[in-house]
Amino acid sequence: MKMTLIIAALINLAVAVVHTFVGEASIIAPLMTSDAPDLVKATLHSAWHMISVVLYLSALTLFYLSRREARDPAVKLLSGYIGVQYVALAMVFVVTSVIYGQFFPQIVMLLPIGLLSLWAAQMARKA
Repeated sequence: MKMTLIIAALINLAVAVVHTFVGEASIIAPLMTSDAPDLVKATLHSAWHMISVVLYLSALTLFYLSRREARDPAVKLLSGYIGVQYVALAMVFVVTSVIYGQFFPQIVMLLPIGLLSLWAAQMARKA
C-alpha cells in the first residue's frame, strides 16, 4: 500500500509541475494575449491555478498517507477521496474528448493517480 501511494504521489507531483509550468506557457499565456475581456482572462487564469493548488495538495497528501500505518482511518478516507476525485477529473476529459473528437492527454495523467489511490484505499480497508 505504501509503495502504491508513493507512486501515485510521484505521478501527481509530475502532473502538478507540468500543469503549472508547461500548461501556463502553452495554454494560458496565448489565451491571455487574446481579445477576450479582462474578467474572462482573469477568471481562466485563476481557475487554472486553482487546479494547480489541488494537484500539489493532493500530491502532498498522498506522500503523507504513504508514511502512515494502513490501519490509520485517514489512509482509507483520504486515499479513497483522492481516488474518486481523480477518476472523476479524468472522466471530464473523456467526455470532452468525445464531444470535441480530440484526445486529451489529461486522461492518461489523471486516471492512474485515481486508480492507484483507490487501490491503496482498498488495501487499507483490508489491513
